[in-house]
Amino acid sequence: MNNPDQVILDFAEADRDGIGNKARHLARLHQLRPQLFHVPEGLVLLPAYDHAQHSAALKARLQTLGPGPYAVRSCGLNEDGINESMAGKFYTELHVAGDALPVAIDQVRASFGEALATSAVLIQPMIEPDFAGVLFTRSPENHGLASCEFGSGTADAVVSGKVEPVRVDYGRWTGTLYGAASRHEPMLSLVFLAGMVIEEKMGAAQDIEWAYDAKRARLYILQSRDITSHLYEPGIASEQERVAELALAGKYAQKGLPVFQNSAVREVVAAPTRLTRSMIERLYAPSGALGRALQLLQLPCPALTQPYIVSVFGRLYANAEVERTLFGPGVKSLWATHKLKKRIQQRPEELLGWLDEAIASFPAYPVDAHTHYTHADDAARAVAAGARTFIEQVYPIAYAATLLAQLAGEEDAAASLTSQLMRDLSRLHHTGEQGEFLEKWGRRSANDYELAEPRFCEAPAAAVTYAGRFANFPWGAVEAGRSFTHFKELAKDRAIRWLYDLRVNVLTLERVLGLDPGQVFFLGLEDIEAIAAGEFDLHDVRAVCEMRLNQESHWAALQLGDEITLESIERLTDPGAAAPGLHGRMVSVRKGFSGVARQVAGIADKPLSGNEVLITPHLTPELVGHYSASVGCISDMGGALSHAAIVARELDYPVLVLAGASTTLRDGDLIEVSAEGVVTLRR
Repeated sequence: MNNPDQVILDFAEADRDGIGNKARHLARLHQLRPQLFHVPEGLVLLPAYDHAQHSAALKARLQTLGPGPYAVRSCGLNEDGINESMAGKFYTELHVAGDALPVAIDQVRASFGEALATSAVLIQPMIEPDFAGVLFTRSPENHGLASCEFGSGTADAVVSGKVEPVRVDYGRWTGTLYGAASRHEPMLSLVFLAGMVIEEKMGAAQDIEWAYDAKRARLYILQSRDITSHLYEPGIASEQERVAELALAGKYAQKGLPVFQNSAVREVVAAPTRLTRSMIERLYAPSGALGRALQLLQLPCPALTQPYIVSVFGRLYANAEVERTLFGPGVKSLWATHKLKKRIQQRPEELLGWLDEAIASFPAYPVDAHTHYTHADDAARAVAAGARTFIEQVYPIAYAATLLAQLAGEEDAAASLTSQLMRDLSRLHHTGEQGEFLEKWGRRSANDYELAEPRFCEAPAAAVTYAGRFANFPWGAVEAGRSFTHFKELAKDRAIRWLYDLRVNVLTLERVLGLDPGQVFFLGLEDIEAIAAGEFDLHDVRAVCEMRLNQESHWAALQLGDEITLESIERLTDPGAAAPGLHGRMVSVRKGFSGVARQVAGIADKPLSGNEVLITPHLTPELVGHYSASVGCISDMGGALSHAAIVARELDYPVLVLAGASTTLRDGDLIEVSAEGVVTLRR
C-alpha cells in the first residue's frame, strides 16, 4: 500500500469500518462541529504506514495540525470496544516535538504486540489545559448520576491514578452538581452538558477524556468511548430508572420538591411483598377501588394520568401531585367533597343505612378457595379472579366507608371492632385459650393486608406471640356503635377476612408451580395473569422469583426517607456516609477479598502467589498485569474513572482506595476487606 492517502487519514476520512473506535468516535464528533466543545484536528496512521515510504506525506499532513508539540496515542481496532476498553493497555506519548515523532510512533506501535496488524496510531496537537479529567456520563457507582474526576494540567495523572482527583457528580434528571466548588461550576456545567450531548449522539453512555482552557473558556474532547462496566446492581438501576420516569411524568416535578411521600397505606403494610404491592397499587388506581369508591359516593373522579400509590424500591408511597389533586391541601379535605359533607350532616342515617346494606351484600369469593388445582393456569385464574373481585367489588365499599368516616370527623367515636380485637388479644395472652379467639379472628393476622403473612388460624403460635403486645388492654365490654367509624371498621374487617381465601389460592398456585415456600410472593398480579393466559414460560418462574429476591435484598439496604425528591432518586444514599473503623472506597466490583499483603515494589523480587493483596501508592495501569495473580488491590489514591479501575471492573477484580495504605500496611499482614470497604488487619 504505497498511496499515502490510504495510510494517513484525517478526521474527515476516519469514520469508517476498519478504524479503531478512538479515532472513529473523535472523527464523528469533529464532523458535528458543535458549539459546546472542540475536537482537536487529528491524523490516523494505518498499520501500513512506513517511515521510509510515507514520512514526507506525513510531514505535509502535519501542517494542518500546527507545529507541535503533539500527542501520539494508540488506536487499536479492538480498543475502546463495547465489552472491553483496554484502558491504559497501549502506549501513549505526550508533548512530542516534530522531530521526535518517528520514535514516539514506533513506541506506540511496539506496545500493540501481536495486534499491530489491526492497530493504528493517532496524532493530535498537544492541548495544554488548565484543567483536565475524565467524565463518565453514567457513573460506574450510580445509574442516576454522571461522574467526573479532574485535576490541574493534563488528564494523564488522573487516568494513570497518580493523583487523588477532584470528584464531582451530576444528576442526570435534575442537572444538579453534587460536590462542585463554586469556582469550578461554569466549567463543570459545560463538561456535563457536553457529555449528555455526546452520549445522545453516540447512542450509549460514554467514557470521555476532556481538557479545559480557562482563559478562552474552551472545552476540548480528547476521547469518547462506550462505558464497558459498572459497580451498581442492575436491579437497583432498573428500579431507579422506573421511579425517575414516574416522577418526571408529573407536571410539577421540580428540584427540591417531594414527588413521592409517606402514605397511610404504609401503616398497614410497612414492607409489602411484590404480590401485595401490585394489588395495592391497583386498589388505589383510578380504575380500581379508589375510582369505584368515588363513584359509589357520587363524587366525580378527577382525570388522573398517574397512579396514586406507587412502589419505590419495595416501599409504598403516595404520589404527591395526585394526592394534592384528590385531597387538596389537607389530608381530610377530599377534592370536591363539600356536597358529601353536607349530605353527612343533613342525612346521616341515609348514608349509614347504605353502608349497612353494602357491607351485608359483599360478594362471595368467586371460586372455591380450597380446590386442589393440578394445572398452573387453573390455579392462576383462581387467584386472578379473586384479586379482581376484591379490587372491583369488595374494597371499594371499605374505601368509601373510610372516606365517609374521615369526613364525618368522628375522632371520638368508639372504635368497636378494633377495640374488640385488642381486648380478645389481651385475653389470649393471659389465658392462652385459643379456640374462641381463632374462631372469631382466625382469618386475620398481625399484618392483615400482607398476603404473605400467615393468618392466625394457620399459625396459632404466632397469634399468642402477637397477643403479648396487648397485655395491658382492658377486658371490658365494647358496645358496637352505629357510626361511620363503626361501619368503616366493619367493612375493613370483612375485606380482610375475604383476603384469607385469596391467600389460600395463592399458596395453591405456589404448590402447583413447585416453588419454595414464600417464593410465589415475588410474583406480581401481572405475572399471575400472564400465567393464567398461558403467556408466561413456567420454566422461568423459579428463576424470576430468585432474581427478584436478590434485587429486593439490595433494595432493603437503601436509605429512603418519608419524602422522595428527584435528587434523592438520583443519589439514593449519601455518599459521605461511611462505615465505622478502617474504611476505604471500593472503585471496582463491590465484593470482599482477603489475603496476605504484598507491596508492589517487591513483586519484581518474587512472583505473586495468587493469595496476596497488592498494596500500592498509585492505581497505575501497570498494575493490571498483576490482577490475575492476586485476590485484590489496595491503593493510597486513584479514582473510579482511572484506567486501572476501569479494567478491574471489566475483570471483576476488587480494588479499594484507602489513604495511607502503602505506608501503613506491611508485607505479610493478613488483610480482610468487606464488600463495603471495611478493612480488618491482623499482624
